[in-house]
Amino acid sequence: MALYDINRVALILRPSEELLNWAIREDPALEEEIDPEDSDDLASVYLLPDFDDLDDADVWIEKNFVEILESLLEEWIPNEAAWPDEFSFKHFELYADYAFTNMVVDTQDESYDE
Repeated sequence: MALYDINRVALILRPSEELLNWAIREDPALEEEIDPEDSDDLASVYLLPDFDDLDDADVWIEKNFVEILESLLEEWIPNEAAWPDEFSFKHFELYADYAFTNMVVDTQDESYDE
């Protein structure tokens, strides 16, 4: 197996305990399916541009958080009427646990995607 560096930064995003508790209040049946204190198996990965410094990823997410937050909320709170009227970055920080990594490695060559 060959390893291929991908020149991208990855945003690893998990729904926060706060968001999962909100989702359970909206749909109590979810309580049987999820543990708000353990969201490791609920993570999503977003590939971002490559940045020279991970601090630049922080700047990027502060400018681009709305679409990612909307996607996260659509997954857990499908009733948009329950959402805040406007989003601020504080909403993103409240409902998403996230981290960045610049070590993105592909274990498949280009033919895998063909």
